[in-house]
Parts: sequence; C-alpha cells; structure tokens
Amino acid sequence: MKKLYFKEKFFKITDHYPILDENENEVYYLDQDFTFIGYKSSVKDFNGKNIFNINREIISFFPRYNVTFNDNTNMIVQQKFEFLKHKVEVYLDDETLNLSGNYWHLDFDIKNENKKMIGKVTRELFALTDTYE
Repeated sequence: MKKLYFKEKFFKITDHYPILDENENEVYYLDQDFTFIGYKSSVKDFNGKNIFNINREIISFFPRYNVTFNDNTNMIVQQKFEFLKHKVEVYLDDETLNLSGNYWHLDFDIKNENKKMIGKVTRELFALTDTYE
C-alpha cells in the first residue's frame, strides 16, 4: 500500500502545503482558498497540474464535499451519523467506499462495498498541528 503524508500549518488563512511520499519527496500540493462560508481547495501534482478540486456544500445536515477530478468525474464525500464513532461514505461512479473511525477520530479504515480494507488514514496524537499518514 502506498503511503502519503501531510501536515497542516499552525497559523493559516490559506493553505499551500506539500503532500510527501515515503521518501519525504514532495509529490502533491494542497491549496486551500480562504472563504468565510464553506470550504474550497485543490490538489495539484508536483508540476502544478490540477488533479482535483474539493468544495463543501453549504446547506447540508452533516458535512458533504463534492470532489471534481480534472477528467470531469465526480465523487461525493458524506459524513453519516454514528454514535461514538466517525463514519463517512464516499460515492464514486458505481462504487461506495466506507470510512469508519475510532472514538477520537484519529484512525480511519477505508473499506469497499465487500468490506475489504483498501486503505487506512492515521493522525498523529501528539502533534501541534494535524499530521496525517
């Protein structure tokens, strides 16, 4: 499984930070625009080519994000209600992925429709800013 790492800045209005590979090489960049309402960001490759954009829907009961890839395919990321856990569903074409987190929202398992684990997201517990693997 390929590993990527990113760390958010401590003081920020807008973000531009690298996403690193296992060898600490910068492979992607996340650019977040400053907005009073909502969330808007984009991920670009090392050469600055846009890979996808992320926009948060303003009117929804739980957070819902629309991801648009540069080939015009779309993905929806929707938080779901789950008592004492964090649950997110991702809808991409004909496939649904499930992200289930622990109580403290530090670790997430990513599973496909057949309940097979296809990925994992972890967040460092003792870090000044959010740091993810």
